[in-house]
Amino acid sequence: MSIWNNLTWVESIRSPVLSIFFENISLAGYPTFLILFISFGYFYWSPSRFSRVAMLLFISAFINAFLKDFFQDPRPDIQLMLDPKVGTSYGWPSGHAQIAVTLWGLLAYELKNKWITIGAFTLIALIAFSRMYLGVHDFGDVFSGLVIGSFILLIWHYAIIYKFYEKFNKLTWVFIILSFQLLIYLIYPAHEGHEISIWFLGVMSGWYIGSSQIILANNQIMKLLLSLISLLGVFFAMVFTTQLESSLELIGIISILYSYSLGLFFSIFVTWVIPRFWKMFSL
Repeated sequence: MSIWNNLTWVESIRSPVLSIFFENISLAGYPTFLILFISFGYFYWSPSRFSRVAMLLFISAFINAFLKDFFQDPRPDIQLMLDPKVGTSYGWPSGHAQIAVTLWGLLAYELKNKWITIGAFTLIALIAFSRMYLGVHDFGDVFSGLVIGSFILLIWHYAIIYKFYEKFNKLTWVFIILSFQLLIYLIYPAHEGHEISIWFLGVMSGWYIGSSQIILANNQIMKLLLSLISLLGVFFAMVFTTQLESSLELIGIISILYSYSLGLFFSIFVTWVIPRFWKMFSL
């Protein structure tokens, strides 16, 4: 067994304290945390910056899901696993590692602050290592996730340099996003229990359509308070729409449109409805 897929060493370093620590670190790579974090950044820090982060994150997530379901690389021995949330998903490449580089690497790139950069790389390393510690990815999975995430960031870097984002208006970008989604849907290597998330496709579109530059409040303390309150709305809307999606057993195009519409509604609620609701009070 090569170093790429040998995980026998993890058992020798495990302890109750470390297990709790890395289980919590690993939560930073799951959708609930990611959506709440991006939403908070959108409300409190910068709507435009976190809209860019959201778009790149969605693209990275779909690429990762595609690669997993295309190669169908099995995860390590189930007896080594300490994270049951992975379900039946495949191993290569590590989504946590890839998303960590995409999210925290992009924030470090955008903010260009030494301490934020150090913190971002530390978090990337901890998240990547947590997946091996928890026995759900081997070194090959994690390393590949880090490389793919870095490659996505590199493409983004050149897109920024050449101002690719400014070459098209919003309507054209909506068309490009929908075309990208249609292509992903048509070529996705779906099989039983491993289908692309139509809800997330809707979320991606809705986030771009609904994004605005509305500031919740001029006072920083008030803006922080409103952002935290808004997160409750985001969480309940996320639970509500995902529960609705799974509650009805629809088939065919009706099922696709239904799931897509729920995702669209959720992200427009986050990016468009919530900011305008607070703006009515002019706080």
